[in-house]
Amino acid sequence: MNRPHDPGDETTVGATRPPSDDALYRQAGGEPVLRAVIAEFYERVFADAMIGFHFQGTDKQRLIDKELELALGILGASVPYTGQPLRAAHAKHRIFGGQFMRRLQILREVMAEHGLPEEVQTTWVEHTMRLMPQITADAPTECRMPEDEQD
Repeated sequence: MNRPHDPGDETTVGATRPPSDDALYRQAGGEPVLRAVIAEFYERVFADAMIGFHFQGTDKQRLIDKELELALGILGASVPYTGQPLRAAHAKHRIFGGQFMRRLQILREVMAEHGLPEEVQTTWVEHTMRLMPQITADAPTECRMPEDEQD
């Protein structure tokens, strides 16, 4: 069942801005601009040699839609996130810190190329970094082999 999550639930994402403060959302250009940024972002993520394999067999449009909900909430739009809690959504994948950071680098590049204002980019990146513990237990630059594959 898709329902908006309680922003206070540690397994969800929640908005970092008060619901009435949509200044960053407006500065970004609103939903059409953010949708274009996210669509380009996922085109690159799916094609990326370092992390694209994680997305094989995944519904790209659904990822775009859920990422858009996250971005809208982060930037102050009154749009609830209706996806799974992030920890649950990523639990079946072994995501390394370096892979998380690669995804973040692609996001930074796409935001800059689309000309999003610096404050929008900073807010989005900072929020993404706060979500890292829900995605991976590794440090941001750590990319190590699982224990059962060492030696």
